[in-house]
Amino acid sequence: MKTVLIVDDQTSVLLTLEAILKKENFIVVSCTNSLDAFEHIQREKFDVVITDAVMPMGTSGFSLISTIRSQPSNNQKVPILMLTGKRDPADVEKAISVGANDYMIKPIDPDVLMTKLNKLLAQKSNQDDFVHAIVNKPASIPMKLTLISSSEVSAKFSSDVGLIPGQIYKITSDFFNIFERTTVSIRVNTSDLKTDHYEISANYVGLSEKELSHIRTWVRNKLIQDKPT
Repeated sequence: MKTVLIVDDQTSVLLTLEAILKKENFIVVSCTNSLDAFEHIQREKFDVVITDAVMPMGTSGFSLISTIRSQPSNNQKVPILMLTGKRDPADVEKAISVGANDYMIKPIDPDVLMTKLNKLLAQKSNQDDFVHAIVNKPASIPMKLTLISSSEVSAKFSSDVGLIPGQIYKITSDFFNIFERTTVSIRVNTSDLKTDHYEISANYVGLSEKELSHIRTWVRNKLIQDKPT
């Protein structure tokens, strides 16, 4: 069974999350503020964390995430989902920049919540668990690189310049038109120097369920198209 820490100052939200997660056989630990949450983080091991953005006592989900990422512990790399009523893109970018792996806008949709949690848990167990389909499209940071392949949650690149693991970059490519975007954010997992180039693997961050569904469809169709006859 997986253990999840949920943090929200609204009792109704905690009860809703507990009901959904216990039905899915999660062990649930609940907190109403980030100070109590961080005490649990220091004492216990979690498979995933769900935190609200705005909370009382002069703290926030942003500061909780930043503290988790900056303090050495068994949970320093735990997948984190920010659950928030904030819809401003700047708030979403802030959540990702401090270390959130994904975000979800309230009110809670159980199906979307479980889709996101399962995606985060799959990434945790195997960063390359999803099948990749060949892309071979130019991309830029703005330094030039080539988008080699993409799965529904991650991408692989080739570049003359190494990227910093853990760092978030905004990538521009015509390929992202399938998301109905031109730019997406990625978090770098590895940046390995080969003979004459770097091979880079990274996870997409901040994509909506609608955008993810577009790339799932693209990957499936591309694999069928490229299948040897």
